[in-house]
Amino acid sequence: MTAAPPPLDATRAEAVLAEGQAVVERLLPLTGAGAGASLELQEHLASAWLSQIDALGALDRPDDVVAVADALCAHFEPRPRNPIDPVMEVAAPAAWPWIARAMCEKAMALGGSGHHDAALALLQDVQQRFGDAQRPALRQWVASAGLEEARLRASLGAVFARVDMVRHCQRLIERFGGDEAPAIRLVVARTRAWQARLLSRLDHDEDALAAYTSLHADLQSTPDPALQEQAADALHAKARLLQERGRTDEARVALQALIDSFADAQHSGVRQTLALAHMDQAYELQRIRLEGDGDMDGIDADARVIDACDALLHAHEHSTDTVVLRCVNQALRLKAGVLRERALERDADTDNDDHAMADALTEQQWARYADHPDAQVQQQVVLAMLDRLLALDDPRQTLSGCSRLLDRFASAQAERLQPPLARARRLQAWCLRVLGRTEEARAALIALDARHGASHDPSVQRQVIEGRIEHARLLRGTRDFAGALAVLDAIAPDLGADADADADLRKAVALAMDLRVDLWKDQAPPAHPQQSGKDETGAAIAVEVTPAELQRAEAVEALTRRFAADASPDIRAIVAHALYALAVDWREHLHFQRAIDTYADYLQRFAADTSASIETITASAYLNQAYVLMMLLDRDAEALPLYDALVARFAHATSAEMRDTLARAGASRLTCLNRLQRQGVAVSYGDHCEDLSLAQRDAIQATIERGRVLSVAGKEREAIACYDEVLGAHVESLHPELRRQCLDAMVRKAYSLSRLSQREAALAVNDEVIARYGDELSTSAEEDVALAMSNRAVQLDALGRREEELQTYDLIIARWRDSSVPYLRQRVASARYCKALTLSDTDLKTALAIYQHVMDTCLNAREAAIRLEGAKSAANRSFRLRSAGRYDEALACSQALLQACGEETDVAIAAQCVKVRIGMARTYGKTGQVARQAEMLQALLALPPTALTDAQRSELQAEYRLLAPVATPLGKAAHALGRWFGKRRQP
Repeated sequence: MTAAPPPLDATRAEAVLAEGQAVVERLLPLTGAGAGASLELQEHLASAWLSQIDALGALDRPDDVVAVADALCAHFEPRPRNPIDPVMEVAAPAAWPWIARAMCEKAMALGGSGHHDAALALLQDVQQRFGDAQRPALRQWVASAGLEEARLRASLGAVFARVDMVRHCQRLIERFGGDEAPAIRLVVARTRAWQARLLSRLDHDEDALAAYTSLHADLQSTPDPALQEQAADALHAKARLLQERGRTDEARVALQALIDSFADAQHSGVRQTLALAHMDQAYELQRIRLEGDGDMDGIDADARVIDACDALLHAHEHSTDTVVLRCVNQALRLKAGVLRERALERDADTDNDDHAMADALTEQQWARYADHPDAQVQQQVVLAMLDRLLALDDPRQTLSGCSRLLDRFASAQAERLQPPLARARRLQAWCLRVLGRTEEARAALIALDARHGASHDPSVQRQVIEGRIEHARLLRGTRDFAGALAVLDAIAPDLGADADADADLRKAVALAMDLRVDLWKDQAPPAHPQQSGKDETGAAIAVEVTPAELQRAEAVEALTRRFAADASPDIRAIVAHALYALAVDWREHLHFQRAIDTYADYLQRFAADTSASIETITASAYLNQAYVLMMLLDRDAEALPLYDALVARFAHATSAEMRDTLARAGASRLTCLNRLQRQGVAVSYGDHCEDLSLAQRDAIQATIERGRVLSVAGKEREAIACYDEVLGAHVESLHPELRRQCLDAMVRKAYSLSRLSQREAALAVNDEVIARYGDELSTSAEEDVALAMSNRAVQLDALGRREEELQTYDLIIARWRDSSVPYLRQRVASARYCKALTLSDTDLKTALAIYQHVMDTCLNAREAAIRLEGAKSAANRSFRLRSAGRYDEALACSQALLQACGEETDVAIAAQCVKVRIGMARTYGKTGQVARQAEMLQALLALPPTALTDAQRSELQAEYRLLAPVATPLGKAAHALGRWFGKRRQP
């Protein structure tokens, strides 16, 4: 007998099954119990049963395969075999190959359905019973039984089992390798391929590669198409192994060799391998493209991927083979995706072409393959349509596409289609929500839950959970907290709990549990207005914990218990954020001990976690816990070890955010030491520090304060003498408190020198501040250094040293642009504003761009000082644009400021808004918009007296008096005529 035919598609398999059943029913009465019938009839009957087995295998019906195999064996071997003489001819020798094959097929069906022991027993039975057979038709199935045993044992066992099966395969190869029968040669080739695969799984890569190379070399010239398929498969497996091991250049060469060698092959199995190789080649080029190598050998990465897809499509455009069509559909989807991505990076005309080509490909794929019976082909069609829908900008078009997709596949049962169909239902709900059709969106999410809620597929479960999250958020938006919590209750808390669970599924569960936390937070009271925890008399404020707060704490505990030790850093970060936020809210609700306990819980779980996203939270947790202990509960001795632990844990951190945290910790640690010393506690400022008594510290502070008072009184020289007294005695000290006081004295001295117009001297002192304290890791020190750098720029401006001034601004910006400390952010904004101011007369284009950047980053800041820099930038930018005659831009700039800060109560920002309103009035005048000019002037003059200076009010009144006669329609016409005649009189 020959080898089993290639797998059938579902439609053909059903037909073969029905045909085989009809033959069996017709012949079975004629053949009796296996005796007395002609060999030809028996052979027809066996062939019918075996064709049924092939069809049932293609339809994935293992139980029916077992039943048919048992029927065949029972017919040809009606009596039990003699256990003493297992080769006794119970069945006729002619039937042995049929029996051996049926036993092999049954074993494979049993193994595929989890009955491993029974399968192995059958495979061993075939090898023992027919092991001495010489007939090729029977030896084929003995060899096949040996190969299936190797596959099954290797899949069930660990390393040792694989090693044993490598040896087992070698014995099979030696035993059957000399057979000339094509069917046996095919089994040997498959055995060699399996042995190579086992070697690769045992990390014997070179041996595996050598085995694949040898198999390919031995078979590539054979005329037998089935063996050619094995040669092609060996080269393909070699290429994939090389790719897996990072040897991409060698893998590329092997794939190209496969494509070149078998391009003209017609055998279906070889064509399948060829299509897979084409697809691997396209995916490898896509990987290179996504990693950013935009130009390879002068051809851009997009074009190379598209060319690879086109090569596959051209080579297999007329194929009807299911495996090939799976590759064709992957190529169509990949090509369309690249075209859409390329469209985003090109000009509008090309965008339209690429988008149109991508859409045409997806429509072609839909039209040709949406009705194909193979689930994997359908899956690529659905995914391609989803890609198209996700790329649309119009939610109405997306919604229409979702309806089309779901109408076609709503009743599809194939497991691999369920994840994208669930995703389509979520997309449908999103579109409805965006379009304001909230109730329909909820209905779509409920339908998603009803259709897919019972699925055990992790990908589908994730879509269901994310749908429930969206549903809960919709209900949260209407403040239906009970309904939102009920939706989340449907999520099993242990979903995805096993070690091999999908990480995306676990993250979805974590997000759902985190949303539960937020829902309870929504129902808790707001933060207490008195954050110190004390009333006006200094007495502690007692606040009861509400049920909602307790429920939130329980929800955080459940989330923490479930995911704090998760393998995914992203999931652990969700837990870390929730636990940290709970501690912050305990503090803001004046439950200080609960806050301390929660911070301690956080640090116990996450202090050693090195994930970047978690480390920043951990640093803040240390800092905040110490703050509560020291500043809110006066438990300074407990706070000090936390500052020490924070500094030790993150001593080598380099990010701007971590540097800010360490700087805060440094300043707070010094405060803690000072407080403890004042309480009489023996503290150490460091082994390198001299003793500093409280009396000495207070005396130094008193001297600096005396200098400050003298400076306020205008006695700058006497003030400088006070500062020099401190600096002369202690400026070289390493004691942190003395360094802090000397820094304070030095900054004040530089200010007094500038008040005396001693620019060079002030500049020198500011330079000394920067040199001595520029590396100090303390927030207070960094703020003083930033102030010194800003003052340095002021002195350089006064001295006319523009290049050095601009360099100083750049130093401020570069050093603190990523800081989260409000004062330092304000210094950066101020440096940008001043830089633009300096450049305005020499490089207007750059100045305008800098002003715009300050506006974009500062106008909506929480801090008034930072918003002021944005307001000043807007006022100056609009003035410069108006001076350049760019009136429309000037008006737009002014309107941006008024939109952001028009209702501002801060006096300085309000003054900038007044300036731009004045500028707008004058701009309206320049552009002939007399009515709007008059309206703006009226609004300005109606402002409270304090909103305008006397000079501004006088100027505006004069402008309005001049304008009043032309504010009427007749006046406007006369004014316009006068302007025309005035222009005509100009030479």
